[in-house]
Amino acid sequence: MTTDDADEAAVQWFVRLQDCEEEQLWEAHLAWLQADPAHAAAYARVESLWVAADDLPHAAAPAAQSEGAAVLSLAEARAKRDRSRRWALPFLSMAAAVAVLAGPQITRMIAPPGETYRTGGEETKVVTLADGSRLTLNRNSAVTVRLEDDRRTATLATGEVLFDVHHEPARPFTVTAAGRDVRVLGTEFDVLDDGSSFAVAVRRGLVSVSPAVEGGAVTKLPAGRALSRGPGARVDTVERIDPYQALAWERGQLVFTDKPIEAVARTLSRYMGAPIAVDPALRGMKVSAVFLVADRSQLRRQIEAALPIRVKAIHGRLSFVPAR
Repeated sequence: MTTDDADEAAVQWFVRLQDCEEEQLWEAHLAWLQADPAHAAAYARVESLWVAADDLPHAAAPAAQSEGAAVLSLAEARAKRDRSRRWALPFLSMAAAVAVLAGPQITRMIAPPGETYRTGGEETKVVTLADGSRLTLNRNSAVTVRLEDDRRTATLATGEVLFDVHHEPARPFTVTAAGRDVRVLGTEFDVLDDGSSFAVAVRRGLVSVSPAVEGGAVTKLPAGRALSRGPGARVDTVERIDPYQALAWERGQLVFTDKPIEAVARTLSRYMGAPIAVDPALRGMKVSAVFLVADRSQLRRQIEAALPIRVKAIHGRLSFVPAR
């Protein structure tokens, strides 16, 4: 396959994968990328061209074009970009020569340090990375991101983060949480690690999750699937989800549908600032409710209004007890 053929195939893949939720298509795309290094390079070029095309007037989204029109649009963008950057070639050549002479020392000097982002108990935060990826941090969360020449990594220390990752085949994106790796193919997904529970929920695309124990199997999650492991659980649970409900925290809501009261208490404890114990008399209770989480004091009133329970506070600890 010539370079032009690889570029044309890459454009076709780029168009087909816009808002794609079919696991088979993502698997086929991955197989195409791995079949030839030229394929990965071509796909990276196409994505870079599309980013450049965003700055051009009247640029249309690829999903709204035919594949032929997308090829033409990207080709025009590439030509304009190449003309605008031709003046920079002598400078780039000089910089490359300096890098070769300096060797690994200069690489270590310019390697980007990790950047840590945090939120407290009253806020969420949206962070846009230099590669175009976007992170939405839930409350009480901390994540460290490193963008390097050949890889991108994020380490979730605590809390929950929604990742919307810009796909770059030459720089895979991996999220580490709870001692496990979540590898990304260019997608939008949520990772939770609150110290006792681990979960991954996929809104768009496909991710792979490393096993919890050595020798276990990797789990692949397409859009609309989630993997979770609760406190004391020995195996993962994989289930279908409604991403709109599962990621409702991004909109300031918590949505529960037939969830055990213990699971609801664990989730609410992250928003109420203290662990929540469940009275034995409530064990076995299932909860279906929607709570607004903007105001902690209002959240307590919502819980007591929606459920037959009372939120009891003693010495900074909270408990769910039966309403009297």
